[in-house]
Amino acid sequence: MNLDNYIRKHIKNIPFYEGVDPSIKLAEESGILPEDIIKLNANENPFGKTLALGENLSSINIHEYPDPNQKLLRKSLSKYTGKKIDQLVAGSGSDELIDILIRIFLDQGDKLIDAQPTFGMYEFFAKIQGANVVSVPRDENFNLDLESILNQIDKSTKMIFLASPNNPTGNLASLKEIKTLLESELIVVVDETYFEFANKSYSGLIDDYENLVILRSFSKWAGLAGLRIGYAISNPKLIQRMLLIKQPYNINSAAEQVAILAMNKKKNLLTKVEILIEQKELIFEFLKNKKGLKAYPSSANFILCDFGQYDSNDVFNQLAQKGIFVRKFSNKLISNCLRISSGTPDQTGKLLQVLDNIIS
Repeated sequence: MNLDNYIRKHIKNIPFYEGVDPSIKLAEESGILPEDIIKLNANENPFGKTLALGENLSSINIHEYPDPNQKLLRKSLSKYTGKKIDQLVAGSGSDELIDILIRIFLDQGDKLIDAQPTFGMYEFFAKIQGANVVSVPRDENFNLDLESILNQIDKSTKMIFLASPNNPTGNLASLKEIKTLLESELIVVVDETYFEFANKSYSGLIDDYENLVILRSFSKWAGLAGLRIGYAISNPKLIQRMLLIKQPYNINSAAEQVAILAMNKKKNLLTKVEILIEQKELIFEFLKNKKGLKAYPSSANFILCDFGQYDSNDVFNQLAQKGIFVRKFSNKLISNCLRISSGTPDQTGKLLQVLDNIIS
């Protein structure tokens, strides 16, 4: 028996999404102690346990299923976002919400547009669905090429996904760009995973455009990447549809409890966000002032840098030898770039010291 003969044809050609290894594996492979690893490759919140969000997990009734309707969580999200409960639904990370939206709107052969370089999961889930993905390159500063995007829209085009701030480039989409795309009558999904760092949202357009969906996450600002929780904001009709087709118990009890606690402690968490923004700016200024490098301004918690005359793989490896791990890419548009996440002030100091020795 040959299993390949049973696998759907389009599944065989799914692009591989390159995730990042956990600190324990990085330590094992590098021979560096886990506590000495500086992990700046996944845009995670480096303050970790000091955020004190997981202290009461033992109180959870783990023998009971979580609420399939997410009532307490959506009530807290409503208070946090200022949106109505029926405009909100939570997912197991924004990844699940991307998957749900694509399954709702795309048939095999339908077209989805993204703007490369960008988050790889839009293409990943679309191709699992059997949809066609048209990737429109961004300009030299990684801004949207709106004219080229509009020229790609035809009868088979149903959706466009835009990250704002964009990952991995850090730049924001403009109000004019978002409105122009909304008026083209595509389903426009704006991924605002880094909203708390940018403090700019297009969720205010929800009441005016039923074809707009906003995605957000607790992974970055609240440090809950390991619990996998995000949420969508949209019109009640679409939110109800998403509730109907999601897995019944898609948010585990721990994720729900800790996300609610994070929203209740937002003042404390947002002070950490401010520190991460400050560290990002320190990294940007350092790289910007190095001859031959091009660092791109960012509204998120990371900096993308083109290493120009230097080989980014060599820089990556030298950093890794010192226990500092950043993100490199196979995407040809950013093949000589590295993305560096904001760390704690101590981590930033060590990073810049090592970089200064590498880039003489």
